[in-house]
Amino acid sequence: MIRLFSFLFAICFLLSACTTAPKGPENAVNLTAQLEKVAEVQQWQMRGKIAFRQGKDAASLNLVWKNDFGDFDFRLTNFLGVSLVNLSVDQKQSVLEADGETYVDALPEPLIYRITGMVIPVEPLLSWVKGLPLKGDKYTLTEKGLVNTLESYCQGCRNWQVTYGNYGSIELEGDTSVWLPHSITLTQNETPNMPKTQLKIKIYQWTL
Repeated sequence: MIRLFSFLFAICFLLSACTTAPKGPENAVNLTAQLEKVAEVQQWQMRGKIAFRQGKDAASLNLVWKNDFGDFDFRLTNFLGVSLVNLSVDQKQSVLEADGETYVDALPEPLIYRITGMVIPVEPLLSWVKGLPLKGDKYTLTEKGLVNTLESYCQGCRNWQVTYGNYGSIELEGDTSVWLPHSITLTQNETPNMPKTQLKIKIYQWTL
């Protein structure tokens, strides 16, 4: 485990928060219309918590993630609101600030791997967190017609399984709405070079 992840695991502990989880739709959803609406959501912000687990190590942090057509700011804070990790990505570069140091790379994936040792498929994740499968992904549906589980297919991001829960209705412009998940679990099983990795995201607020 390299230094940044060791730093996070050393200073963080699991926190709990009382929130009312959305109950999802009462009636079946038109999947085609739902996925079309989700695909159009390119500017969003989520607030919540993210729990990391890799092998026997675990940590939980507050999360604020802002996305603007693929340019994004991903910030992790402790329970006092102090920023511990900030990853900013635009078309020119990716900058990660943590533990008083700044790291730069052209792309976020190699930067995250260099600092944390984790292989995170950042671009697919921008779609997955919204409950949007990518071309080739295998997925199952809930009884109401929303994406329930997803198995990744894209080259370089295989072996990820995604599980969704607690969909809530989020308002869009024009008096319409879209269903977005408020509970997401991403799992990558153990490989010869990497222990089992799991990310759990609990979203308290979506802002579109």
